[in-house]
Amino acid sequence: MNTIICPVVAEGPLPDPVAQLQTARRLVEDRYSSEQPLARAALHLIDCATDIVGQLPEGDLDAARGALGSARAAVVSATFAVGRVRDMSAAGADQA
Repeated sequence: MNTIICPVVAEGPLPDPVAQLQTARRLVEDRYSSEQPLARAALHLIDCATDIVGQLPEGDLDAARGALGSARAAVVSATFAVGRVRDMSAAGADQA
């Protein structure tokens, strides 16, 4: 299993969430081929999260709840995609 490790600094002001997501995207791009289905799914989820986080007004609870609903839907979709890729990989291994 490949794990992406990124140092986290606990001191000082909170880092910009959009910048953190952009860093995560670069790490995924650097570490994995965008031809891999799970890497493409991860990049898409990071892009969606970046778009949503970038549009959130600071302190707007209703907007945050809406974003949370979107995030939950994305997790359900990603879970399905991971299962589908796993099933396709298993079927390919059985045919080999």
